[in-house]
Amino acid sequence: MFFDTHNHSQFSFDGGATTVEKSVKAAVDKGFGGICFTDHCDYYVPEMKAQFEPIVCEVFDVGAQQAEIDRVSAMVADGAFGKAAAKKFKVLKGIEVGLDEHSRELNRNLLSAQHFDQIIASVHYLEDTDPYFGPYYKGKNWKEAYGRYLETLLREMKRLEDFDIMGHFDYIVRYAPYPKESILYRDFPGLIDEILKYLIENGKGLEINTKTYRAYGLRTPQLDRDILIRYMELGGEIICLGSDSHKAEQVGAKFDYFAQYIKMFGFRRLGHFEGRKLKMVTI
Repeated sequence: MFFDTHNHSQFSFDGGATTVEKSVKAAVDKGFGGICFTDHCDYYVPEMKAQFEPIVCEVFDVGAQQAEIDRVSAMVADGAFGKAAAKKFKVLKGIEVGLDEHSRELNRNLLSAQHFDQIIASVHYLEDTDPYFGPYYKGKNWKEAYGRYLETLLREMKRLEDFDIMGHFDYIVRYAPYPKESILYRDFPGLIDEILKYLIENGKGLEINTKTYRAYGLRTPQLDRDILIRYMELGGEIICLGSDSHKAEQVGAKFDYFAQYIKMFGFRRLGHFEGRKLKMVTI
């Protein structure tokens, strides 16, 4: 039974296309066991973003988000989404923390002051740019651009420490201008090994972010099988499926496909976190 570990709601700066209630209904309708709302928390927003859109606050109201999750959870328990969901479906409180050198102390302070079921650590901005708009890639070949992203992700994860899941390790390929449309193990073996070992040694989850593997113009990034094979060789077990949904219809996108895909390499369970404790569910 699937659990979608990565979703955004009306409390994320870019989540206005859905609500907690709508996304919960979508997950219930798909027969899922639960959903976690991991709204965006990026304290640092690069100034260059103002060239393309107004700089907005990308730190959500934790209290309001959690109150709404409690409200919808009560609806689930009262049978508003069906008797089956009332017995088993879980709505969890999460956060997607944006990693960058400017926000280290702010992130630590927030996480120590609040309670979450699950914390995702991700990189959205680096080198004072937003890759979504393109400037990050200028003057770099694909190996430089992808390598610097992976290096930043590893460095800032180690600095934060207090998180459960590494979010979209290959986010950087979504908006890249290069023919090389995926991060492959053979291109960064040492760096990827270091990332995977860190996750394994510290009980962190490896996210398969299904939003990354859809078409972006003429490019469709792929999840490299060799990364999964190496993860298992090193002793990795905690794979978490996240849709990175910003619309209700995106909840659980491609979960059937990726669940069967990882089973090909010997993985039999998927992970999520409840109260910061790992839960593993058989695929």
